[in-house]
Amino acid sequence: TNTARATVLKYDSNEWARVWKEKLVEHKWDIENSLLFGTQSDAYYTTQGAVDYITQYGNSFSLDTNTKTADDFLDDLANYMDPRYNNSSANVYFVNTEVYNWMHKLGGYFKNNLEISSNFRADFAMTGKKKVLGVDITTFATPYGDMNVARNIHLDGSAVKMLGINMKYAAYRPLVGNGVNRDTSVYVGVQTLENSGIDRRVDLILTEAGLEMSMPECHALWT
Repeated sequence: TNTARATVLKYDSNEWARVWKEKLVEHKWDIENSLLFGTQSDAYYTTQGAVDYITQYGNSFSLDTNTKTADDFLDDLANYMDPRYNNSSANVYFVNTEVYNWMHKLGGYFKNNLEISSNFRADFAMTGKKKVLGVDITTFATPYGDMNVARNIHLDGSAVKMLGINMKYAAYRPLVGNGVNRDTSVYVGVQTLENSGIDRRVDLILTEAGLEMSMPECHALWT
């Protein structure tokens, strides 16, 4: 309401700005949720998400952090990182919190407890951290190349424990055609006191986009 816009609160001087920030975060959250878990529909304009696509066409593995060993996991990587079709360094592994901790326990154990010289290496060891487009990425060295691992809390509470996605074959596709771009846009004042007769201001944040994935053999999920 315009009353709230004009009110200075004790703990937040601008309630309008606070709500705006929250709504932008919610909007981004909803987009990522759709790109991960969406299912394609003819009746509604919905995109197919990565989980549904990989479940139908990609590689599937199991991952029980209580029983899965580093050797078992390397067997999975051997199948997934087959150089005949998936030897790219563009793979990113999105993991839930449980698997994120499990991988750090495996990789960190070697680094912190078994390293005896700079020439020593383990088959699964954490080698560094970096940021890519603002996302924290942990790098694990394996016989099949470096794994770029990102914790993704969207997966917490779902049946999916890890997604391996080759980013060369995944793309964010906003609806663009006939001179109209439906990528994220902000429409300010779609309803105001002047045009609605109600003492408030309503803004609209709108995105119409989908996920394009190809080469299903280059993607995998662990459940």
